[in-house]
Amino acid sequence: MSDLLALHGFTQRGAMWRELAALIGGDWRMPDLPGHGSNPPLPWDEAVAWVAEQAAGAAVVIGYSMGGRLALGAALKRPMRRLVLVSASTGIADPDRRRDRRRSDGLLADRIERLGSETFVAEWLQRPMFTGLAGRDHAWRAADAASRFGNEAAGLAAALRLLGRGAQPSLAGRLGEIAAPVLVVAGSADPAGVASAEAMAAGLPNGTLVVLPGVGHAVVGEAPEALAGTLAAWWESGPEPFTPEHTFD
Repeated sequence: MSDLLALHGFTQRGAMWRELAALIGGDWRMPDLPGHGSNPPLPWDEAVAWVAEQAAGAAVVIGYSMGGRLALGAALKRPMRRLVLVSASTGIADPDRRRDRRRSDGLLADRIERLGSETFVAEWLQRPMFTGLAGRDHAWRAADAASRFGNEAAGLAAALRLLGRGAQPSLAGRLGEIAAPVLVVAGSADPAGVASAEAMAAGLPNGTLVVLPGVGHAVVGEAPEALAGTLAAWWESGPEPFTPEHTFD
């Protein structure tokens, strides 16, 4: 598979994609998102423009969670060849619910600043959406946490305020503008994610929905081999056949 741009989730770093990249092969670009690593935070529109610039020339743009939401926004700004959205969403359409989410995101950002990044991330990973990561071995979980600890509290707090679901405009009404093939992936143990994925796939002119059984929100970390196989099969079904470096069951 040729050039891929991979966009991580909230509290993560670009390195979260290394395991999947090793399974699939190809040339991967895995930048840290705004507010993560050493990258300064950006408001939604500027972050989307930054992703669109990063996506120039990419054969595939793949985004997980927050990264998926930004990838979707960028696809409405710059035509893309192929797009993969994992545990992503189009945003909150109802203005009252969006306002409430913006308020709760702001309160959580305040908490990040009080606790510091390491304490907050340890607390964040205890959320039900990450329950499936308990199935990974201790070394993997320790490396995952250490990567997240590399983010600064101020950056994470700003990213939540500026790029959280409360800040994101609803994109559901614009899905028909995306002509590129789009693979939409969710885990069956994430009901809200499945509902969002179903709605996205239905609204996209060239959308394909895959729900991975027994997997939660953290698809990339929980089931990298299943996701790799799904990506390989989807790629092979398109106009640019791809032979993966590994065989997937």
